[in-house]
Amino acid sequence: MKLLAIAAVILASASAYAQAPGEVPMGPPPGETPCAYSGGGAQVAVMANRWAVGLSAGSLSIAPKDSPDNKTEFAIGELSIRYRATYHLEVELALAGGQQKLQDGTQGDLEVNSGQLGLRYRFAADRHWNWWLGGGLGGISVTSVGATDQEKKDAQRPLGSLSIGLEHRWSQFALHAELRGFGVGQRQQDAAPPKAMPVSTTGGGAPNGGMTTPQSYPPEQPASPDLSGGMLTIGASYYF
Repeated sequence: MKLLAIAAVILASASAYAQAPGEVPMGPPPGETPCAYSGGGAQVAVMANRWAVGLSAGSLSIAPKDSPDNKTEFAIGELSIRYRATYHLEVELALAGGQQKLQDGTQGDLEVNSGQLGLRYRFAADRHWNWWLGGGLGGISVTSVGATDQEKKDAQRPLGSLSIGLEHRWSQFALHAELRGFGVGQRQQDAAPPKAMPVSTTGGGAPNGGMTTPQSYPPEQPASPDLSGGMLTIGASYYF
């Protein structure tokens, strides 16, 4: 719900900015040739279909940051809703989920759910073939299959991603592929600093020959709880 609220505010602001008088040029950039689908005005065609809905399928892998070979893989599906705020810049809300995929091809007992709000910068936006660089922030959770909403919420971790993608677009339909890398932080309840450990001390005037006092030295730190991963998807979009 927080992602949807943030997305609504950003989309409303972007729409007001993009529709300002004189903001939308009436033709392609200098030296550019309009696309076949553009009807003679490439930039007008691009800006005329600002909204897009995309469906993708692919795979996601995630592993501890300190041991990247110990990864867990998932077969996933993703739904994205995008709004073109300017000629090159899009705002995207992406929701993904899927079940664990074992090495023998069968399904495991884990599932992943993620959501993120991001930006895409499109190069050659008026061409049939175009590509983008993107980044986003959101959350991800890995739980047992059938976990409750509260369990998924408790397992949620912050996520940051960077992506690169390639698209072939016709008038309102497009096919695309995207490669995304991401880093995952620790859960909020796991982020508290370690407590001082009681250590037995003797001598130095300690009463009764020794006493337990809290020391400021934390115990040996465990391996980093942070995760990293990647995601590869292929899908289609419809612009309207």
